[in-house]
Amino acid sequence: MYTQTDTDNNVRQRNRTLLMMALWCLPGLVIGMVGAWQRIEWLCIAGFVLCGAAAIFQFDLKLQPVLRYGKFLREIHTGLSHRTAGTLLKIGRDRVYTDGVWFYEVILNVYEDLSEEGERRFLLDCAKSIDENLLNQDVVIESQGNVVLSVELMGGSHAA
Repeated sequence: MYTQTDTDNNVRQRNRTLLMMALWCLPGLVIGMVGAWQRIEWLCIAGFVLCGAAAIFQFDLKLQPVLRYGKFLREIHTGLSHRTAGTLLKIGRDRVYTDGVWFYEVILNVYEDLSEEGERRFLLDCAKSIDENLLNQDVVIESQGNVVLSVELMGGSHAA
Protein backbone atom coordinates (compact mmCIF):
# COMPACT_ATOMS: atom_id res chain seq x y z
CA MET A 1 0.00 0.00 0.00
CA TYR A 2 2.90 2.35 0.76
CA THR A 3 5.48 2.78 -1.97
CA GLN A 4 8.54 4.89 -2.64
CA THR A 5 6.25 7.23 -4.59
CA ASP A 6 4.51 8.20 -1.34
CA THR A 7 7.86 9.11 0.22
CA ASP A 8 8.96 11.02 -2.89
CA ASN A 9 5.68 12.97 -2.95
CA ASN A 10 6.13 13.82 0.72
CA VAL A 11 9.67 15.10 0.11
CA ARG A 12 8.44 17.25 -2.80
CA GLN A 13 5.59 18.62 -0.69
CA ARG A 14 8.00 19.35 2.18
CA ASN A 15 10.37 21.25 -0.15
CA ARG A 16 7.49 23.20 -1.71
CA THR A 17 6.18 24.10 1.76
CA LEU A 18 9.64 25.23 2.91
CA LEU A 19 9.89 27.47 -0.15
CA MET A 20 6.46 28.98 0.56
CA MET A 21 7.48 29.52 4.17
CA ALA A 22 10.61 31.37 3.04
CA LEU A 23 8.58 33.51 0.62
CA TRP A 24 6.11 34.41 3.38
CA CYS A 25 8.99 35.44 5.69
CA LEU A 26 10.88 37.43 3.05
CA PRO A 27 8.88 40.73 3.25
CA GLY A 28 9.24 40.94 7.05
CA LEU A 29 12.93 40.09 6.82
CA VAL A 30 13.49 42.81 4.21
CA ILE A 31 11.57 45.36 6.29
CA GLY A 32 13.56 44.42 9.39
CA MET A 33 16.87 44.67 7.56
CA VAL A 34 15.97 48.04 6.04
CA GLY A 35 14.98 49.26 9.52
CA ALA A 36 18.31 48.07 10.93
CA TRP A 37 20.26 49.63 8.06
CA GLN A 38 18.43 52.96 8.40
CA ARG A 39 18.65 52.81 12.21
CA ILE A 40 14.85 53.03 12.57
CA GLU A 41 14.18 50.95 15.65
CA TRP A 42 10.38 50.58 15.34
CA LEU A 43 10.66 49.53 11.68
CA CYS A 44 13.35 46.98 12.49
CA ILE A 45 11.28 45.48 15.32
CA ALA A 46 8.09 45.44 13.23
CA GLY A 47 9.85 43.75 10.33
CA PHE A 48 11.38 40.98 12.39
CA VAL A 49 8.15 40.45 14.34
CA LEU A 50 6.32 40.14 11.00
CA CYS A 51 8.95 37.68 9.77
CA GLY A 52 8.68 35.60 12.95
CA ALA A 53 4.89 35.60 12.85
CA ALA A 54 4.89 34.42 9.23
CA ALA A 55 7.40 31.68 10.05
CA ILE A 56 5.37 30.41 13.02
CA PHE A 57 2.13 30.54 11.04
CA GLN A 58 3.55 28.63 8.08
CA PHE A 59 5.37 26.10 10.23
CA ASP A 60 2.39 25.33 12.42
CA LEU A 61 -0.28 25.14 9.73
CA LYS A 62 1.58 23.92 6.67
CA LEU A 63 5.00 22.42 7.39
CA GLN A 64 4.41 20.48 10.60
CA PRO A 65 1.67 18.18 9.16
CA VAL A 66 3.93 17.37 6.19
CA LEU A 67 6.85 16.58 8.51
CA ARG A 68 4.67 14.36 10.69
CA TYR A 69 3.42 12.41 7.67
CA GLY A 70 7.03 11.97 6.51
CA LYS A 71 7.95 10.59 9.94
CA PHE A 72 4.97 8.25 9.73
CA LEU A 73 6.13 7.00 6.30
CA ARG A 74 9.67 6.38 7.60
CA GLU A 75 8.30 4.39 10.53
CA ILE A 76 6.04 2.34 8.25
CA HIS A 77 8.97 1.30 6.05
CA THR A 78 11.32 0.39 8.90
CA GLY A 79 9.03 -1.11 11.57
CA LEU A 80 8.01 -4.70 12.23
CA SER A 81 4.76 -5.84 10.69
CA HIS A 82 2.36 -8.63 11.54
CA ARG A 83 -0.60 -10.32 9.88
CA THR A 84 -4.08 -10.67 11.39
CA ALA A 85 -6.82 -12.83 9.86
CA GLY A 86 -10.53 -12.24 10.38
CA THR A 87 -13.76 -10.90 8.94
CA LEU A 88 -13.71 -7.27 7.77
CA LEU A 89 -16.70 -5.65 9.47
CA LYS A 90 -16.37 -1.92 8.95
CA ILE A 91 -14.40 0.72 7.08
CA GLY A 92 -15.05 3.99 8.88
CA ARG A 93 -16.00 7.25 7.18
CA ASP A 94 -15.09 9.59 10.04
CA ARG A 95 -11.49 10.74 10.19
CA VAL A 96 -9.44 10.04 13.32
CA TYR A 97 -6.33 12.09 14.20
CA THR A 98 -3.60 9.89 15.70
CA ASP A 99 0.13 10.57 16.00
CA GLY A 100 -0.08 13.58 13.70
CA VAL A 101 -1.76 11.72 10.82
CA TRP A 102 -5.42 11.42 9.74
CA PHE A 103 -6.83 7.89 9.55
CA TYR A 104 -10.06 5.98 8.99
CA GLU A 105 -10.99 3.20 11.39
CA VAL A 106 -11.11 -0.37 10.11
CA ILE A 107 -12.79 -3.00 12.28
CA LEU A 108 -11.77 -6.65 11.91
CA ASN A 109 -13.32 -9.50 13.90
CA VAL A 110 -10.98 -12.41 14.56
CA TYR A 111 -13.60 -14.75 16.10
CA GLU A 112 -15.62 -17.15 13.93
CA ASP A 113 -18.87 -16.38 15.80
CA LEU A 114 -18.24 -12.61 15.24
CA SER A 115 -18.75 -11.75 18.92
CA GLU A 116 -17.80 -8.24 20.02
CA GLU A 117 -14.84 -9.45 22.08
CA GLY A 118 -13.09 -10.45 18.86
CA GLU A 119 -13.16 -7.00 17.25
CA ARG A 120 -9.81 -5.43 16.49
CA ARG A 121 -9.38 -1.79 15.50
CA PHE A 122 -6.94 -0.85 12.79
CA LEU A 123 -6.15 2.54 11.26
CA LEU A 124 -6.16 3.19 7.51
CA ASP A 125 -4.35 6.25 6.14
CA CYS A 126 -6.89 8.71 4.70
CA ALA A 127 -4.86 8.85 1.48
CA LYS A 128 -5.36 5.08 1.00
CA SER A 129 -8.49 2.99 0.45
CA ILE A 130 -9.81 -0.54 0.83
CA ASP A 131 -12.17 -2.09 -1.71
CA GLU A 132 -15.75 -1.96 -0.37
CA ASN A 133 -16.36 -5.45 -1.81
CA LEU A 134 -14.18 -6.89 0.98
CA LEU A 135 -16.72 -6.00 3.67
CA ASN A 136 -18.04 -9.08 5.50
CA GLN A 137 -15.40 -11.30 3.88
CA ASP A 138 -12.48 -13.15 5.44
CA VAL A 139 -9.31 -11.12 4.93
CA VAL A 140 -5.74 -10.91 6.18
CA ILE A 141 -4.58 -7.47 7.30
CA GLU A 142 -0.85 -6.79 7.38
CA SER A 143 -0.14 -4.00 9.83
CA GLN A 144 2.55 -2.23 11.74
CA GLY A 145 1.17 -1.62 15.19
CA ASN A 146 -2.43 -0.89 14.30
CA VAL A 147 -1.77 0.89 10.99
CA VAL A 148 -2.92 -1.04 7.91
CA LEU A 149 -0.15 -1.79 5.41
CA SER A 150 -2.13 -4.13 3.14
CA VAL A 151 -5.37 -6.10 2.95
CA GLU A 152 -5.73 -9.44 1.14
CA LEU A 153 -8.58 -11.88 0.73
CA MET A 154 -8.04 -14.97 2.85
CA GLY A 155 -7.39 -16.99 -0.33
CA GLY A 156 -4.33 -14.86 -1.05
CA SER A 157 -5.36 -12.49 -3.86
CA HIS A 158 -4.12 -8.99 -3.17
CA ALA A 159 -6.95 -6.48 -2.67
CA ALA A 160 -5.43 -3.25 -1.37
